[in-house]
Amino acid sequence: MPCREHVAQLRDRKAEFDAREISIVLVSFASPELAAHWQEATHFPFPLLLDPERRAYAAFGLGSSVLAAWHPKMFLYYFRLLAKGRKLMPVKGDPYQLGGDFLIDQQGMILLAHPSDDPADRPLVSEILSDLNPFRVQQPLSL
Repeated sequence: MPCREHVAQLRDRKAEFDAREISIVLVSFASPELAAHWQEATHFPFPLLLDPERRAYAAFGLGSSVLAAWHPKMFLYYFRLLAKGRKLMPVKGDPYQLGGDFLIDQQGMILLAHPSDDPADRPLVSEILSDLNPFRVQQPLSL
C-alpha cells in the first residue's frame, strides 16, 4: 500500500516532471500477470520494468526486512489510512522487499538516492522536485 500511495503522488504531479523532461520509470519484482493487474488498478502512466530476479534491487542496495514491515510505525501508517476512509488492499507479492527512489541522469549518474528503511519510507514528491531544480529545468512551470 505505501508504494501505491507514493505512485499516486507521482502520478498526480506528472506534469511537473514532464516540464523538467524527467521520465519516471517504475521497477517491480512482480510477475507479468500481477504487474498488469497492479498497473490497471493504480492507473499509473509510467513505464514498468519487471525485475523478478531483483538484480536492480540488489544493485541499489535494497534489502528485505520482516522487522521493518511489522514495525509499529507501519501499523500507525495503515491506521491513518483507514481513518481517512481508505480501503486497504490485500498484499500480493513480497511485503518485506524494500523499495527506494533514485534519480539517474542520461549519463548514468545517480543524482538522488533514497533507499527505503521501511515500506512507508518514501521521499515527499515535493522534496524530489526540489532536488531536481538544478537539473534539466528547461522552462519555468506555469501553474
